[in-house]
Amino acid sequence: MATLKFHLIQRKAQLGKLKGKTTYTAQPIHLGKVSFDDLCKHLAENTTVGKADVKAVIARLAETIPHFLELGYSVDCGDLGTFRASFGSQPVENAKDFNVSLIRPPRVVFTPRMALKYALRGLGFEQAQPLHNPKKPAPKKPGGSEFNPPSGGGIGI
Repeated sequence: MATLKFHLIQRKAQLGKLKGKTTYTAQPIHLGKVSFDDLCKHLAENTTVGKADVKAVIARLAETIPHFLELGYSVDCGDLGTFRASFGSQPVENAKDFNVSLIRPPRVVFTPRMALKYALRGLGFEQAQPLHNPKKPAPKKPGGSEFNPPSGGGIGI
């Protein structure tokens, strides 16, 4: 079974019945970020399209989603999920007192599909060994070839 690693973080509780007491919480350990280039390469290796085509489609998707959001549509991205625009506003007691300046800046909301949302449900957890020196490790050099994602079946796009 695959596991997600974590380490414990010591904090002083600010709220609730433990307020003021020292507590420990789990914090996930992230190994880094998969670059856009590595993502496109991996997708190309597992489909029938090339890396340049994958990059072009994702770049166009990133341009197209805001276009439809600006028009007031939500954007369904299939098994990935749905993007929609949202905003809030400050409340007023009377409708006549409301004006556009009370509206907060819009934001993009992403709602993952159930399969994506629950993809990690079967994972276990493993506590990492405490570091002898709590300083942060030096950042990895970009563009390295350390990323080797697990391969899967192609989706034949």
